[in-house]
Amino acid sequence: MRNYVSGHEYTGQNADILESLGFEEGDAFVTFKQAIKIPGMSGAKMKGLKSAARLMRLVEKKGADEDQTRKMVPFYFSVFHVGEILKRAKL
Repeated sequence: MRNYVSGHEYTGQNADILESLGFEEGDAFVTFKQAIKIPGMSGAKMKGLKSAARLMRLVEKKGADEDQTRKMVPFYFSVFHVGEILKRAKL
């Protein structure tokens, strides 16, 4: 399971989530922002399309205190199966 645009392989908990939902190793996914950049696709065409899963990655964030400590915080994002996106893009 990988990201269609970046080629990044999903690992760990994200791979487990996608696998538990019935997706297979060769499946590809995109985020909303990546999907609307695919030729023939727009936000209007995505209306009503359900995301395949909600995944998470850790991002580093600066603290608001004076010593600017950095910590890892979760960032959640939804992904769509690229097969569904490509079907709609051709409409």
